[in-house]
Amino acid sequence: MGSDPASAATAMEQPLLPGLPTDPVSVPGLAALAGKVEAWLDRREISLTMGGEPTFVPLQPEGEEWSTAAMGPEKLGYARRFGARLIEAVYPGALAMQVFGKWYPAEALPRWNLLILWQKDGQPLWRETNRLHLDHGKEHNTVETAAVFSRRLAAGLGLEEFLLPAYEQDADGETVAGWVLPLQAVGDEWVSEQWSFPEDERLELFLGDSPVGLRLPLYKLPEDALRCALTVETEEGSLAVFIPPLPWEAFKRLIVRIEELVRSERISGLVFCGYGPSEAGEAVVSYALAADPGVLEVNLPPCRTWADYRTSLDAAYRAAGEVGLRAIKFHLNGAVHGTGGGAHLAFGGATLERSPFLEEPSRIASVLRYWQHHPVLSYAFTGLYVGPGCQAPRVDEGPLHGLYELEVACEGLENLGKNPDGPLLDQFLRNLLTDSAGNTHRAELCFDKFHNPITPNGRLGIVELRAFEALPHPEWMGRVALFIRAVLVRLFRKPFRRRLRRFGPGLHDHYFLPAWLWQDLETVCADLDKAGFSYDPEWLRPVFEFRFPVLGRLDLGGGELEVRQAPESWPLMAEESRGATTVRVVDNSSDRLQLMISNPDLLETGKLLVNGVEIPFHRVGDACIAGLRYKCASAYPALHPHVSIQSPLLFEWVHGQRHTITAAGAYHFWNPHGPVYDGRPADADEARRRRSERWQLLPGIIGLEREGRKPRTAPEFSATIDLRRQGA
Repeated sequence: MGSDPASAATAMEQPLLPGLPTDPVSVPGLAALAGKVEAWLDRREISLTMGGEPTFVPLQPEGEEWSTAAMGPEKLGYARRFGARLIEAVYPGALAMQVFGKWYPAEALPRWNLLILWQKDGQPLWRETNRLHLDHGKEHNTVETAAVFSRRLAAGLGLEEFLLPAYEQDADGETVAGWVLPLQAVGDEWVSEQWSFPEDERLELFLGDSPVGLRLPLYKLPEDALRCALTVETEEGSLAVFIPPLPWEAFKRLIVRIEELVRSERISGLVFCGYGPSEAGEAVVSYALAADPGVLEVNLPPCRTWADYRTSLDAAYRAAGEVGLRAIKFHLNGAVHGTGGGAHLAFGGATLERSPFLEEPSRIASVLRYWQHHPVLSYAFTGLYVGPGCQAPRVDEGPLHGLYELEVACEGLENLGKNPDGPLLDQFLRNLLTDSAGNTHRAELCFDKFHNPITPNGRLGIVELRAFEALPHPEWMGRVALFIRAVLVRLFRKPFRRRLRRFGPGLHDHYFLPAWLWQDLETVCADLDKAGFSYDPEWLRPVFEFRFPVLGRLDLGGGELEVRQAPESWPLMAEESRGATTVRVVDNSSDRLQLMISNPDLLETGKLLVNGVEIPFHRVGDACIAGLRYKCASAYPALHPHVSIQSPLLFEWVHGQRHTITAAGAYHFWNPHGPVYDGRPADADEARRRRSERWQLLPGIIGLEREGRKPRTAPEFSATIDLRRQGA
């Protein structure tokens, strides 16, 4: 998997981020392929929408909100500034609105989503963008501002008599926490009512930091009472207006009324929160920025074509860069990876009924079979670690019976016929596509948003592909997305009915090595070419080089040794109680490398020793490949406490007859100059320096005699040597 200088693309005039490789200009063949894909779909009137969830982190991600926590002190500010850039550059006249989503047991508050709502007809939904609180500046609204605004808004709706104050439970005196207007739309009319509480007590809110609209004591109201309300309050100088659940037309009318009032009162620092509109259909583009553990997640709107997706993706990356976010993370040792939050791809239809997977469920079976046949789709574009304990495990990394049961399910899907019952399809998939804990959301091929009757947004006809990680450039992400779209259309064109493969241990032994993944990529591309959708695998070469970077090279005379990063599987540890929750952590103490000898003839006269162990190689294409697994660091909890850290790795090329070292180098997983680093790399240049100094040539030992010892092998590994079993 060597570099091909001839395939290097021209760079843009400005780098996306200082010190990073510039974003290569799209190769001409991509647009031609995209045209063929869309034309094929259009001729058959197949709706195949696509979206994604790229994730971003700051240049220097510090604090729990950029490692494990979903929310924190900075993330919402980043989201608001991100939204402001999108409105300015892409969605003029859009409304920014903070809504609330998932609420997990260990989290104090529901996670927020910042929605950017834009009317497709181009008519402004909100003209006064400068009056929204979309930056980190201090606003100056007061409790009196909220009172005046609430009274005048209620009066404008003809409902002033129903407005009532709300108080905190522990408030001292009569300070009003916010204003509450019970509100509902009935046709073109606004409806309210007097809320009465037992014994004429005042409206006291639940304790908490959420908006007033989420802390109303609705349980105290009579059963037949109106149970939704608009609320107004001030928070750190901003004026927060909580919108109750409303259908689209009523939502628009209310926003118009609020904008007129804001303009006349010259109010700024406005924050819309609460519920987004229902029944909007295709009238609105909804662009969401979500609080997710360790990252800011961007939910791209569903796009009709790949070109639309690229436009949306480019806008996200551009806005992220302008506010100081990026799609990569520098690790302490200089390694560069994705954000860790994923960049899932999602495919569906213009409506639930038009989802191509619901129209013909045999297409689902083709996708399941094809993905299982081709590990490159599972491992080449995903995150830092893979395997059974990751966030997107393959179905054959689960229970032993999983493949057999999936085969039975595929046969059933292939015989269902067109437009079957949606809940029936959910039953086919729900209990087979999960992670090791039974979590349906964390499967490689996720159908949580397909026809799931359990969750509010579960019936969207969407298939989510989760084994994808954020990439530094939108161009690269776009190439991957077109590759996947082309694969889906190839499967629509001709169903894939081959029996599922029983890889056994060879799945990880071979396909955790980039050389085997590249071969599998070439196989998929040949299949696409046969179907009429030619995709040059070299278009994905930059992605492979980023995902599996070269760590070091050793000149062997007549060829070279190349040491390249490979994916690794970190096993799940036993359950542990941590406070009120039970968790399972992973053992991240192991690492995997691919070793390549460029000239196979060299193995006739020499051999490679790593930490004194002779490494066997296998012919893959024009080179010889071996996998190497070793203990790179200490961890707790972890497997095999008897195994010491095996970094640095000593690479010695030994002459076969003279048994003398002719070339040598060392690879340090960690800092070769000391036990710790002084924080994260400040920029890409410092990260590059830290990476390069971890590979060291050792000319001082050339000429020394070295015998080495034969490796200890195992039935599970034919292509990979596990140094953890080799002893001292």
